[in-house]
Amino acid sequence: MIIVRRIHKWIGLILGLQLALWMLSGLGMAVLPHDLVSGDHRRAEHGALPPVQLSSLEIRDPTPVERSNIHEIRLNILNGRAVLETVSTDGASLSDAVTGYPIAIDETLAMEVALNDYSGPGAVTEMAYVSIPKLETRSHAAPAWRVSFDDPEHTSIYVSATNGQIQERRNNYWRTFDIFWMLHIMDYQNRSNFNHPIIVISAILAVWMGLSGIVLWRDSLRRHDFNLIGKWRNRNNSHTLSVTDSDGGAIKAVRATPLQTLYAAMDANGYPLPSSCGGGGTCGLCRVKISPETTVLPADRRQIPESEIQAGYRLACQHPVSTDLCVTLPHGLLDAQTFTGKIVSSTFISPDLCELRITLPEMLAFRAGSYLQVKIPPFESHLDKLDLPEFVRERWHASGTAEHFGTDRTVYRTYSLANSPGELGNDIMLNVRLALARPDTSGVPVGIGSAFLSTLTLGDSITLKGPFGDFHVKDADDEIIFIGGGAGIAPIRSMIQDQLSVRGRTSKISFWYGARTPEDIVYSDEFAQLADTYRNFSWHVALSHLDKDDTWSGERGLIHEFVRDQYLASHPDIGRCRFYVCGPPPMLEAVLKSLAALGVPEDRIAFDDFGS
Repeated sequence: MIIVRRIHKWIGLILGLQLALWMLSGLGMAVLPHDLVSGDHRRAEHGALPPVQLSSLEIRDPTPVERSNIHEIRLNILNGRAVLETVSTDGASLSDAVTGYPIAIDETLAMEVALNDYSGPGAVTEMAYVSIPKLETRSHAAPAWRVSFDDPEHTSIYVSATNGQIQERRNNYWRTFDIFWMLHIMDYQNRSNFNHPIIVISAILAVWMGLSGIVLWRDSLRRHDFNLIGKWRNRNNSHTLSVTDSDGGAIKAVRATPLQTLYAAMDANGYPLPSSCGGGGTCGLCRVKISPETTVLPADRRQIPESEIQAGYRLACQHPVSTDLCVTLPHGLLDAQTFTGKIVSSTFISPDLCELRITLPEMLAFRAGSYLQVKIPPFESHLDKLDLPEFVRERWHASGTAEHFGTDRTVYRTYSLANSPGELGNDIMLNVRLALARPDTSGVPVGIGSAFLSTLTLGDSITLKGPFGDFHVKDADDEIIFIGGGAGIAPIRSMIQDQLSVRGRTSKISFWYGARTPEDIVYSDEFAQLADTYRNFSWHVALSHLDKDDTWSGERGLIHEFVRDQYLASHPDIGRCRFYVCGPPPMLEAVLKSLAALGVPEDRIAFDDFGS
């Protein structure tokens, strides 16, 4: 077993180095601007050429012997004139389509073609005949002329020596990209073979790693793991939790009662974890890093990516403390501020969504997509005491939600920031969904957090902590597709405003929003104005709960089906898009399944559902 462990370690190191190269090369390819890599930014734009009058062409009719050797005749444009490319068993030849005179792609003509295609500041520094394809022209078999320019990118334009067409536009951006591509596909010679022996060997080693990992896992089990009687006898003994920060530095050791959940133990020791479900295992916010050997529960798999599960992340609300543990707290929990704000306004922008504006002592520094933790003190209230719009009150009554509500202990709830950084000065904006009962749960209490916030009026104080969260837009210049529903619009609004109004992003951005009825659509005028102002932005709405006689003229149905059928199913390069999803758990689950079915890589999808 020692030998297996040692081999496992060294093979893991080798694969780890290759994996690091693969990830770094993938990052490098994603960061490099595509238009610069392709050389299109140096490509000259020409107006439309006049149509070729076929009646004016004087094509010599070949003899029967010659005709039998011809495979294809193509009509092309070369430097503004019509030419015929004849492909036969003897090779390819070029002739003037009007006069029939043969055309040879010599050095002078190749330079003219390249200069006609080039729009940069450089001058020609070298002309070279390339008889055998090099790495820069590896996808072309025919010989070519390489025309080199002295611009900052060292552009080279390859002109086919057979038909005068542009084969490739290469520059230093492409050469850098090609190195990343070589590292990514592990073909260090020709840079084109996905079945290279190195890949095959790596796959075999990975399989061995998996099998040896199973053996080592079995070997790691100890007798005390099955000693249930001993655990019961020690149920009254406390356990030590060694709490560390996100950088691995020790903070302190605290005590936890057996069978108490890790979430409750952290709260009791002064480290309340973020949560919007109150420990129900449905929001995924209370995840902490403990040990990879800890049992993985279904709630863990629903809320935590597999890579993080393997690293030891678990939902604190789902795991009782049964032994001493080392707990790594979420990013931002220790550095987050606790501050007091005052209510500036409270406006219901839909029958169950309240826009809460809060002023702070100073401007809050945060990244678009972050959330705050709201302290809910003990309170008691009744629907009759709330100053709610009549349409909100009607929905409350129709849902059958209990009218008396409150809590006898302090709890915490989380809400996304709906404003972008710096948009409102010292003010912040939250979208609070009034969590009413569903038709099948009539009589249950209203959501504690939203109910408490509904009791606040102008000038009331509120205690906040944060900002938290890793739901942020990546810096890569990819197409962005936002998919949201319900209160999931809050972080998406923040990110869209930040990307367009603050950062001036120019890549394509679209927002696909699902609502139940027309009265549930919020910020429609704002998104319509953004679409008019920014040509790279569009937004789309689908309604899921309409009667047949409703006058809605837009799309009907579920948002994940709408975006799939109307856009993603025919997208030319869906693998280069980044998806940001936020909404109710059923919507989130449906969207993630749909994206997986379309082949979208997991690392291209970021999601949050607590705001709903």
